[in-house]
Amino acid sequence: MNKRQCEIIDILLGERKFVTASELGVRLSVSRKTIYRDMQDIADNCSDYRLTKKENNGYLLEEVDSVSLSDQFEHPDERRLDLLLFLLSIAPCKTSIQKISERYFVSQSSILNDFKHIERKLAPYNIKLSRTNEGTFINGDQFSLYRLMAVIIESYLTQIGDLFCQYDIPDSIKDIQVRNSKLGEIKRILHEFQEEQDLLLDQPYYLTLFCSLLAIVEKQTHQLQPFPNEEMIYELIDTNSAIYPMTIALARKLEKQYSFQLKQNEMLNLYYILKAYKLNSRFLLNQQTEVVLNSQVITLADQLILRVAKNSGYRFTEDRDLRERLTMHLHSMVYRLNHQIYIINPILKSIKSNFSNIFQLVKFSANELMEESIYDKHLTDEEIGYITLYFQISYDDRFANQIPILIECTSGVGTSHLLSEKIRKNFPNIHINKIIAQERIKQSDYDDVELVISTVKQHSISDKPTILVSPILNEDDKYKIDQFIKDYYKNQVIICNR
Repeated sequence: MNKRQCEIIDILLGERKFVTASELGVRLSVSRKTIYRDMQDIADNCSDYRLTKKENNGYLLEEVDSVSLSDQFEHPDERRLDLLLFLLSIAPCKTSIQKISERYFVSQSSILNDFKHIERKLAPYNIKLSRTNEGTFINGDQFSLYRLMAVIIESYLTQIGDLFCQYDIPDSIKDIQVRNSKLGEIKRILHEFQEEQDLLLDQPYYLTLFCSLLAIVEKQTHQLQPFPNEEMIYELIDTNSAIYPMTIALARKLEKQYSFQLKQNEMLNLYYILKAYKLNSRFLLNQQTEVVLNSQVITLADQLILRVAKNSGYRFTEDRDLRERLTMHLHSMVYRLNHQIYIINPILKSIKSNFSNIFQLVKFSANELMEESIYDKHLTDEEIGYITLYFQISYDDRFANQIPILIECTSGVGTSHLLSEKIRKNFPNIHINKIIAQERIKQSDYDDVELVISTVKQHSISDKPTILVSPILNEDDKYKIDQFIKDYYKNQVIICNR
């Protein structure tokens, strides 16, 4: 190629957008006819570049690997997974079947068939593939989009041997090779960024940041404009904050790799994610923001602990460590939700499976707080999962070995509640599951208790051990309960040793 043709290549690669023959002619002081000949030579002789010509728009030149994109996929499922990731990353922006067809060098009918496979993968995530006259796009809330993106990214990380992965990846994705060069580039950028900033992002923030960077890259590369609601500013960047230079450093790495400049909303998004991470790490950054957040967080933490304690009967309100740890976590959570930063919980399925009772208890209690306008943000299952861990730790430390009992009385109120308070005060290793009037008791009420304490002289319908006591709980009553507790734990030790 001659010098002018090399200059054309440099211009087109630098612009990263369509440039008309007239614009090239003006910049190089030659006629459009000369540009047409040069472009034909470039198209015929440059295998390292892919040249796209569009009527009225001009020429777009892109570097390609020695293997074309269509040849990277050994199976149609690999192309479909890459297409799914692409559509997720540009959402809610639209594209066309023609552009997708050109991207993968396959027919439009093949793309339409790919859509059927993609729709099946979208179904469990409450998001849909929509096709309108304006274009094709994935329709769903940002959190659901990021959740599925994170699954694909985690599958990629697992396939390349990243031992940090924790996500439960469905077989429909896990069994397909993820082939996307941008994932490797972004992983390298995040690795270098963490080393230079002396950070170790935990998995939820790592995945959220990874998804955000991929979305920025794809939208910028394809010159897609987000909807106006994506431009919302929750908080201006504080240039005096420790997060500001970190944000700039990450942005510069991305800009250098892909030769574009981040927009304001993209910078803000990175700033919010990094600040939320630092808040989670006890690194508080903005004094004015902290004043507002502290009031919200303290109220939310106290009310949540109070409500979970009330709904469960466990005395979580007495656990100071729970209050301190939960308050610190909620500090970051409130900031995230106020700025629409949704982190992924890679171990959510495990939490739901292993700690289902506490998870449902926390979820029910959190919904009560929202219904009563004590906190106005909906908590996703991901957030409920993290909160569950704090209550589960408290439960395991303080309540796991408590003996569940049922208090049986004549009316279910009055003297029975006096009795329950005396039992709670005198026997911290007893948990009162239920207080029920005898005429309302069902056989199933005895299923999850080890002891019945009754003020009713008539014999219980259950074969569970029963201790008859006075409503005022005299010394003889305390002795009988104490003896039962000693025998109960002694039997537990014998069973464990067998």
